[in-house]
Order: sequence, then structure tokens, then C-alpha cells
Amino acid sequence: MGQIRLLSDVLASQVAAGEVVERPASVVKELVENSIDAGALRITVEFHRGGTRLIRVTDDGRGMDRSDALLSLERHATSKIRESADLTTISTLGFRGEALPSIASVSRFSLSTRHREETVGTSVEVSGGKIIEVKDSGEAPGTRIEVADLFFNVPARRKFLRGEQTEAAHLLQQIEILAVAHPEIAFTCRRDDREVFRLAASDDLAVRLRDLHGAGFLEKLVPVPCLHHQGIKVHGWIARPGEGRADRNLQMLFVNGRMIHSPILSLPLREACDGTLAKGLHPPAVLFFEMDPAAVDCNVHPAKREVRFRDPALLRSVALMAARSAWATAAPSLTNLPSSTPVTSPWKPSEFSHQQEFTPASPVPAYAAQPSAFPDASRVAESPSSPPSSVARFIGVLGIRYLLFEDEESLLLIEIRAARERVLYEQFVSRLRLGELESQHLLLPEVLEMSSADLAWIEAHRDLLYATGLVAEVFGGKSLKVDAIPAAASSLPVEEIVAGLVDDLRKITESPSLDSLPREALAASVSRLAAAGARISAGEAAAQMLLRELLSCELPYVTPGGRPTMNQISPGELKRRFTA
Repeated sequence: MGQIRLLSDVLASQVAAGEVVERPASVVKELVENSIDAGALRITVEFHRGGTRLIRVTDDGRGMDRSDALLSLERHATSKIRESADLTTISTLGFRGEALPSIASVSRFSLSTRHREETVGTSVEVSGGKIIEVKDSGEAPGTRIEVADLFFNVPARRKFLRGEQTEAAHLLQQIEILAVAHPEIAFTCRRDDREVFRLAASDDLAVRLRDLHGAGFLEKLVPVPCLHHQGIKVHGWIARPGEGRADRNLQMLFVNGRMIHSPILSLPLREACDGTLAKGLHPPAVLFFEMDPAAVDCNVHPAKREVRFRDPALLRSVALMAARSAWATAAPSLTNLPSSTPVTSPWKPSEFSHQQEFTPASPVPAYAAQPSAFPDASRVAESPSSPPSSVARFIGVLGIRYLLFEDEESLLLIEIRAARERVLYEQFVSRLRLGELESQHLLLPEVLEMSSADLAWIEAHRDLLYATGLVAEVFGGKSLKVDAIPAAASSLPVEEIVAGLVDDLRKITESPSLDSLPREALAASVSRLAAAGARISAGEAAAQMLLRELLSCELPYVTPGGRPTMNQISPGELKRRFTA
């Protein structure tokens, strides 16, 4: 007997669901995109228990009659394409006709719809891919879909979902992305019967960004002048020079209305930032690229997150041009300063933004740190495997960034911030073994505007943030009230501390293989912030102290992120450089 068999329709749909439906946020994406394709002007999304218990999407789009409602639940039934040539001119968000049957096959599914020209609507009940009931309904024109008990019949898939708060954060982020892509549509979102946001329709993208992410976020962006180049049009907003995040969650890049993840677009934005943004940071951006649909293939990924471009080099150059044109427009406001103000660069790198200016009385500035950042040198044990720091003679500081030492065998260069980060990291790891890091309470709580997705993530990981010394809670549904911050990073603005911790820890907690966050990750995040905030002043003793502390570390040669802390140049290397 042969071993190859045809899958049943229900099982085939469940297999397809594995590609289309990764988590509750995937369901919301597919349903809302269908609402947008249906011409909706108002969309309401409601969910319970992070979307695992219930997701409900209601729109005022054109709706469906009974025959279309039933056909929409058949695999590969679609109104978007008729023949293979249509795949080269796709202008809708959905087109394969597999989303609804895939979702219905792994949930208790309800579809209620009414076409604008019909007097009676249709209601269809489905359980695990099997139609249970079809009946008339008195719906208003439009469509309402309810997805209950997601993955109830596929427990293996359900166990891979994260906690309720984490799934809610992903779901909210997906709604926000779609709302940014379509500011002309009014969006309402309710979580566990509580309204998260209500966005009025607007023809101004800036209004939508402000309503979602707050006025503070918008102030960090500059508009990208509408650019036309060889059939490609681009417009939107991008971060001001020097503004960056450790993740790309606020880098939203849309091609013909569809958000995508593509290095062809993201790498040129980072390239444009070279010299203005620290390594590892990415500029927030909301950019819309419009082009001939035939120039882009959006049928290369099951969830349509990735696309293929006919001329990627052209698109890359357009992205680079867009970023540079925006910053060229912003540059006058950054450089138009009084002549008495010392400015070394119109776009000052963010990693130097907390350094003090040295006085003219100190021609060769040296290093010192805040007392809270470094303990007394007498408590630091000298590593027996390292040369005693007293042997190295302190020469001075090069470019306010490097400490120079010499001994009998070599010239030693230490990158101040990197060395500081390594020392603090090892101190913090030791402290975290005993509990949380020290907090510094604010005289008055500071309230920050944040996106719903960021607030949901903070709620889900409050204990982790508390371990770093950050004490905060969601305030008024749309803001974060900060009561205390990590003491080691207290010289930084509160907003910068919160953004840095959230960016760093979010990347780690969203790793599918991570069950619990290691203390090393917490220590690395706080040490990076503390190193950025520590001040510099003159003093040879402090420079020698930093060298002693660095050489006593378990791994003194690199930061927690792998960046070198020191560089040793031997006489032989110098001789080679001066030999013809």
C-alpha cells in the first residue's frame, strides 16, 4: 500500500495556519488588513487575555453577501486575483485567500457580515474548521469577526505562546503599525473591556504619530521631503541626527502600504547615520515607499513580511537620499548657534552627549568618574595575572576619549567609556546575585508619554525592570509614572534611562528560547547606561584607578557587548609602522 496520502481539508488548513497564524497578533494583522481592503473607514479591535481568549474585529467596509461569506472560508478563495498575471500587479494587502480558513481551523470562529446593498446580513459559526451554523442576521453594513479560544484544538501550538502580557504587547504593536499605515481610517482598540486608544481619522501622518506615541516622540523626528526618483516616491518622518534605539521597533518602513522588514531599506538608513549615531543603535523612522507594483514581489513570505525587489540597488539609493535630504533640511537648526558656543560637529554623536567641557587651565585632560560609579581603589584587588597598574605611567588623554599609558614594553590605549562599562558590568553582576540594583528615588515622579505596545511590555516585565533599579507603573492608561531610577545611571535624563532599558531588555526577552532573563543581561543594560552618563574631569589618580579596576576584571579586554576596551601597541609594531 502506498504511503503518500492527501490531507483532509481541515488538516491542510491547520498546516497553513502554522505559516499564517503564529500568535494572536498574526490574527489581528490578517483581519484588519481584510477590513482595510474592504474600504473600511472605521475599525474596532477588541481582545481578551492577550488575544488567546477572544479577538473581535469590526469594520464598516463593504461587507459580503451570503455566497461570498461562505466562499471566504474556503481555502484559496479570493476576490483579489483572477490569473497568474495579477500577481505582478497586486495592490491589496491580502490576496491569497488563505487567512480566514486558516484562522477558522484553529479556533472557534464567528463571521457576521452584510453587504452595503443587502437588507439582511449573514452569520456563520465555525469550530475547528467545520461549519456549525449559517443563518440570517441583522448586522449593520460591514463585517464583524470573532476568534475565540485560539489553538484550542492544536495544543502543541498553544504551549509555544508567551505570557498574556507579552502577547498583548505584540498585538498592540501590530495594531499601531496598521494605524500608522492608514491615518485616514479611525481606529479604536479595547483590551479586556478597557479602551486602550481611540484614534480619529486624519489626513496628517504627524497627528497619528502624536496620538499613538506622544508629542515627545514626534519632537525627535524630522519630516522627509516628498522625493521622486526613477519611478519611486518616498515620504514620511525620520529621527533627528543622534537619536537612536537599540531595536528597530520604531522603524516602520512601508512599501505600497505594506510594512516590511528588509535590509535593503534599513541598512541605508543606518549608513546615513554613520558619524552621528553610536554603534548598535538604529534611527526611528516612518517612511512610505510607493512604486509600480510590478517592481516588487510580495508573494515570497507566508506572512508577507518580506518582499523581493526588481531593482534593490535603486531602492537602497532612494532610501539613502531620503534620509540625507531630511537631515540636510534639519541641519541649519542644529548648527545655527552663537559663535561663542564651542561646536565640534553639527551632528554630535550621542555617545559624547554627557561629557563635560574641560577648562583651558587643563591642557591635557585626564579621567575621573562620579564617586557613585566607582568604589574606593583600596577595595579593588590587583589581578595576579595582569601587570600592576603602578608599572604603567600615565601619559594623558587623547581626544577626550582615550587614556594613554606606557610601560617598558608597550603603549597602552584604553577607551574610557568601554573600560568603564566593563568595570560596572562586573560590579553589577555581583550585586544582582544578592538582589536588585540600587535605586535613586526622584523628588517628584516623572510622567512619560509612551506607546500602548511599550506600556504593555513594561507591565509584563515590571519585575525585570525593578531588578535594575527602575520603579515605574502605567499611569492613566497612556503614560508611565517613574518613581525611581537606577542609581548608577542617575546623571542621565529619565526618558533616556527608560528607553535604554526597555530597548535592551526587550530584544532579549523576545527570544523564543529564553525562559528567564539572566542577571548578566540586566547588568549589561545598566552598565551601558551608567557608562554613558558618568562625567569626566581632570585627575591622574582617577585614570590610574580605572586601569587598576579594569585589570582586576575577569574579562578586561571587551565590553559585555564585545567592544574592545584596550589596545596594546608593542615597540615592534611601532617599528614596522615607521619602516619604509
